Amino acid sequence: MMLRLTTSIALLFSGVVAASPLPDFPFINVTGQATLEVAPDNAQIRFQLRQTGSTAEQATRGVYQQGEKLLTFLKSKGLTEQALDAAQINKEALFKDYQDRSITGYEASQPITLTLDNLEHYVAIMDYLFTQPQIFSIHSSFDHSQREQFEITLSEKAGANAKQRATMLAAAQGVKLSSVFAITESGGFGSLAGDFGFGGGQVSFGRMEKMAADSGMAGALLAPKQITLQKSINVIYKLNP
Repeated sequence: MMLRLTTSIALLFSGVVAASPLPDFPFINVTGQATLEVAPDNAQIRFQLRQTGSTAEQATRGVYQQGEKLLTFLKSKGLTEQALDAAQINKEALFKDYQDRSITGYEASQPITLTLDNLEHYVAIMDYLFTQPQIFSIHSSFDHSQREQFEITLSEKAGANAKQRATMLAAAQGVKLSSVFAITESGGFGSLAGDFGFGGGQVSFGRMEKMAADSGMAGALLAPKQITLQKSINVIYKLNP
């Protein structure tokens, strides 16, 4: 019994020592990249309703009233409550200063996410939000309803770019590409991803820019004309000498 146990441990230890994180054949690892400029057709706007009052009830009711006013405006633009995602109202006490912790009032706030299926009223909505004294932390993000189809195109272009780069590198060393050993967007090969420096695929969107509008809305925040979709993939090719 003791002899068998010792032998098993020795075999296991031997297997661990022999293991290698690298393939046992000649290979090349490349990253292919592709970008695509598209016009956005939908957006999400995130902001906060914030009200203060001498009592918690006053501050909270102020948020309710601001929300009702917002909903009335959105309905005038053809939007419904379904476009709004409101988080729970937060309440904080306001103190005199850092040393004197006497409560002087309360602040109530509510994070809101507004989803726009089209950008027809984007400028008007942003203008409304920025002119309201109790709406803060306004941020927009843009997307396209056909993003999945665009990502397929990006994957194809990134794959072609990876093969082109691998072919050039292999030719410079006097060898040729063989078959694909591994391909990934997000490092899904366990330790292989770390060993070979794999990184995840990324889709990034163009940032909204502050521009002066000729229509008289100087300084209005406008939707960008284009957003940039980007994807990268990592490929390991076997090499023929």
